Amino acid sequence: MKYVYSLCIAAVFASGIFVACKNDATLTNGQSQEDENMTYGNLTLYTDVTVQPIVEDMLAVFGSIYTKAHITQVNKSESDIVNAMIRDSAHVAVLTRMLTDDEQANFTKTGIKPKITHFATDALALITNKTATDSVINLEEVYKVLQGNPTGKIKQLVFDSAGSSTIQMLMKEAGVSKIPSNGVSSLKSTRDVIKFVHDNAGSIGVVGVNWLVQPPEELEQYVENIKVLGVDNVKIDKGAKKYYKPSQSNIGGGLYPLTRKLYVLNYQGKMGLGMGFANYITSPDGQRIVLKSGLLPTEIPPREIEVRNE
Repeated sequence: MKYVYSLCIAAVFASGIFVACKNDATLTNGQSQEDENMTYGNLTLYTDVTVQPIVEDMLAVFGSIYTKAHITQVNKSESDIVNAMIRDSAHVAVLTRMLTDDEQANFTKTGIKPKITHFATDALALITNKTATDSVINLEEVYKVLQGNPTGKIKQLVFDSAGSSTIQMLMKEAGVSKIPSNGVSSLKSTRDVIKFVHDNAGSIGVVGVNWLVQPPEELEQYVENIKVLGVDNVKIDKGAKKYYKPSQSNIGGGLYPLTRKLYVLNYQGKMGLGMGFANYITSPDGQRIVLKSGLLPTEIPPREIEVRNE
């Protein structure tokens, strides 16, 4: 009996050491690596809804490679995401801008330094009904509407929401801080903008170009039957006006005027899933996904060509 008893005590003691060692080995900054590390765990990724499709594609591939990484994509407007980060309820986000010093003040107080990853360049596309006679638009006409001045060229300027990064960018370019009461409409989603423009002649919608290159299946028929307008670039055209569409080559060549960078903003303060995802999307494989999406990757992934000696 003493022999059996001793074995039981030894087994319990050994299991205790195993658990203790396992816990000690997995604790990092007070949190278990089993809860989360760069390729394992659970994370909520807040995503600017205007770039929703490209992030969905990247997460799908990332999740297929790292099967124990579970990242939940939450699509919201820029203002909603920034407010969530200010309240410390969001720590990793995909946005088209970085936070200001005031916006990240709470993180600064706690000593958390952000990890900012620029992974692509996006563009705003101006879309209109396919029956429109004009295929181009001067940006000054868009700015006039945002400044509250009527124009015969634009019946209505349509955005996905009042807190969208698209309207914030154009308002900044137009030099205004308040959305005018006339001539500008805010809907509920990018889907609504595309459908509205499809059904209402004379309106011009503003959407992230990624929605046009990679539309959800239910939007494909609408995207095929709208017109993407060419836009003038007064910053580079000093002579006769030229108009450019938001193609990948025009974005890369600096010809299209309405471009913006895409960032992963990581305020986790540790080497968690946020860093793992950011590292992946800036790798050659991740950048190939950006390239195929119609956006501009930060680095053009190399192409390997096999030369055979016949």
